[in-house]
Amino acid sequence: MRYVYGLKLPITLITNCSLLHTIDLDELKNYIQFITCSIDSVFEESYCKVRGVTPQMYQRVMQNLQLLTDHKVPHYFNSVITKFNTKEFIDKSYFKRAKELGVSSVSLTFVEDRSDVDYSLLPDRETIVKVCQSVLEHIHSKEDPQVMIPPQYFEQIIEHGRGVYDECGVWKSIFVNGNGTVMVPCWKYSKPENTYNLLEKSVDEIWSAPQWEIAKTCHDCEVLGCIWYSSQPVTTFAQNYMRGLSKMINQRVPDVQV
Repeated sequence: MRYVYGLKLPITLITNCSLLHTIDLDELKNYIQFITCSIDSVFEESYCKVRGVTPQMYQRVMQNLQLLTDHKVPHYFNSVITKFNTKEFIDKSYFKRAKELGVSSVSLTFVEDRSDVDYSLLPDRETIVKVCQSVLEHIHSKEDPQVMIPPQYFEQIIEHGRGVYDECGVWKSIFVNGNGTVMVPCWKYSKPENTYNLLEKSVDEIWSAPQWEIAKTCHDCEVLGCIWYSSQPVTTFAQNYMRGLSKMINQRVPDVQV
């Protein structure tokens, strides 16, 4: 992070928060814009179910979240909604607990079932609608924590059963796997002929790969928030996103109101 910061590149840390107690948080906050905390549930039973971890790990993560608050490190929650954690969104206990844990902004999205597995983590249609309705009620209440995903995402899922977009925006980012490979255009097309290696190909070559054309007509992702988000016109999400960012900025610099 020191190196990347020295290149004057903006840094966002995405973490499950399990090891934050092992680093110098006061130094860390000098380098980052904010931390994205992958917290799929704020309650022990469902958290352990989704993450496949022990209650002890849940307690460690909760303690580390408190450390972020104590050290005034700007952060927000990114939570994936699955069939294991819908109750806390429907009864809104998620928002109350998230606020108690020190965040003023959250990003919510439904899980997208992968095409290469034989099980589903997505809630049933009736439950999805209940979750969307409850999240929309929270958004309209204007209470903290602010939801960074615009209400249109949840409204479209209620009305159409999926997010609505013209062209998949996956091409706006390149995701590099730990082994240096890139799947073009995305994991749904994970085949040898669609896999490029950054150690063998330049970014320009990968960016110019013919497989990106698939994204112009592919609508396989129905409720995946990041795909919906990247596929929207700027006007759809700018206001919500800036409101969420202003919350995090104010969290970091309490004396400055954005």
